[in-house]
Amino acid sequence: MLRLRFNRTCLSPHDLAICGRVFDQVCADENLDPLDPDAETLAVMVVAIFRNVHTSERELLEAVRSRRQKAAGSGHWYMSPKSAQRF
Repeated sequence: MLRLRFNRTCLSPHDLAICGRVFDQVCADENLDPLDPDAETLAVMVVAIFRNVHTSERELLEAVRSRRQKAAGSGHWYMSPKSAQRF
């Protein structure tokens, strides 16, 4: 189901489940330990994209992968929470 995401402070259990599945998939794809500091950056990115983009779970996963690839290609690995709000 597609729904418009607004920059809001609360996420529903359904929203959190979507973000969690995307986070888990990207961690698995990148062999990233979910407790690693880079995983925290990933989590911020997943939620920021989810909250600010009209998206399905599949589209969210694609958007996160795309952002991660761009960041890897540019040599930038860190995304501050403030920077993530722009997504």
